[in-house]
Amino acid sequence: MRGETSAKIGTVLPWIPVVLSFFFLFRFTEAWRAGLFLLSIAVHEGGHLAAFFFCGAGAPRLSPVPGGFRLRSPSPLSYRAELAVALAGPLSNLVPGLLFLLCGAGNAYLIEAGWIFLGAGASNLIPVSDHDGGRALLCLLSPRLGPARAERIAAVVSLLSLSLSLILSFSLLYVSGAGFYFTVFCLFSLLSHPL
Repeated sequence: MRGETSAKIGTVLPWIPVVLSFFFLFRFTEAWRAGLFLLSIAVHEGGHLAAFFFCGAGAPRLSPVPGGFRLRSPSPLSYRAELAVALAGPLSNLVPGLLFLLCGAGNAYLIEAGWIFLGAGASNLIPVSDHDGGRALLCLLSPRLGPARAERIAAVVSLLSLSLSLILSFSLLYVSGAGFYFTVFCLFSLLSHPL
């Protein structure tokens, strides 16, 4: 009986931060801006999904994490395939983000969409544990150094890069008001970081 209750709690608990994130997103921003955030997340996860299928890994399993979702492969991936999957999400944000900024001259909605997509892509490339940049770093280090040593190095890099990116993003916000979307996505990274 207790095991069943713990299992039920274990399946519901990860969804609470996701639901709260969406609640606060729609509560404190305009609906169109919140929709752009959700679209950037959907495009990001779609990039990962396309890479899974392109690498022949099959349909991944979706699980919630604070501030977003995680796709897990049903079968083990090579370091090269895992690197491709990790980078596909941020690239699927960066490319349309740049296009929106380049083609959106004079259109405030396209410019806003460009900054949101760029913020999502750039913040996910930071080498933070359990994020795309962190997975990419592990995929690059593990074949050369071995998984255990790569994990230790990636953990140190993760804490340093998250700390520096938060300092940078808050400094940009304070000095010029720039970097808002980068800061928001960095805060999502902090929420899900396994400190």
